[in-house]
Amino acid sequence: MRIFTILILTILFQNNLYAGNITAEVRQSYKERTEFVKKYISKIKENRKTNKKFKGSVVESVSGRLYTRWGSLSQYELDQKALKDCKNDGGVDCLVRFRTLKKNPKYNRYAKYINSKLSLKVLGEYIKSKKKFSSRGIDILISTENFKNKKDFFCGQTKSNYKDVINSLVKEINIYPASFLQNSGLKYVMICEKITDQSLGFEPGGLAPGHVDQSPGVFYLNLSVVNKFKNPKTKKNYIRLLFHHEFYHIIDSKLSLMQLDETWERINKINYSDDLITGSMGIDTSVEGFISEYARNNSAEDKAELFAFMIAQHKDFKKAIAKDEILLKKSKLMISRLKGISKEIDKNFWKNLN
Repeated sequence: MRIFTILILTILFQNNLYAGNITAEVRQSYKERTEFVKKYISKIKENRKTNKKFKGSVVESVSGRLYTRWGSLSQYELDQKALKDCKNDGGVDCLVRFRTLKKNPKYNRYAKYINSKLSLKVLGEYIKSKKKFSSRGIDILISTENFKNKKDFFCGQTKSNYKDVINSLVKEINIYPASFLQNSGLKYVMICEKITDQSLGFEPGGLAPGHVDQSPGVFYLNLSVVNKFKNPKTKKNYIRLLFHHEFYHIIDSKLSLMQLDETWERINKINYSDDLITGSMGIDTSVEGFISEYARNNSAEDKAELFAFMIAQHKDFKKAIAKDEILLKKSKLMISRLKGISKEIDKNFWKNLN
């Protein structure tokens, strides 16, 4: 048995507009996890040269700890031993992530609505909530009680009028083909009266919390920020950019590229900023290779910003990439990845955005 323990930070994408910074600690933890899996794969391959029955199993707890078993037992027996190791160590929600040289196709950290508890279960915790609408497999919920988790994330009980917000969200969700939504990783939208997190230092418009390199598939929307926009058109535009930005963080996690994406980063000529850049809400191509000021923070925000404007302001987006070769390269890479999620993200999809 081998237990792999690293510092796991719940990723709360931060910004006074929408999202946030990936810390050096998170990137380092991801690199360590990646290196661990590589060594695990090497060990399996090396032993299988002399023993074709040699197998392995990697189990992960909700805390992010990995538990490994290997040997000549059956795959089922190895899985059960690794699961037992995890549970005996106090692991919560232990799941098999790798079976020998294959990923467990059933592994995910998706949230699930529990009808008997009238709650959304997210990474082992329950948020009292009520389903208000469902569109193409995405459930929209409101928080029915104040919720605060162990990471000091707070989602307030929904009290304000949210009907126009739901209408705007449904319109944005319906832009996408059903097959894309099904494979994207997005499962729920949770409308909170107020969202706070002590680690942020400000009140965000929305968050897409993640589990290491996976997403529970929940986008949290902050009514107290959204309702500050009194002009209906401005409010709709804000919700639109907010939704698509956070949606891409979930897609990025689905692709396991949110924390570490060297292919994307190699396209840049200019490094990401060492200091947090908030910027304004809108396209700003004053710095070569970036669609906005906020995109300069890191690759995750770079991708989320590009995607948001690609969808929400497609005409202006096309004008911007026509004048910037780096943005054009990034766009082509993103489109290729999106098409890998669903073949329906084709020329007709992009044409219909005009």
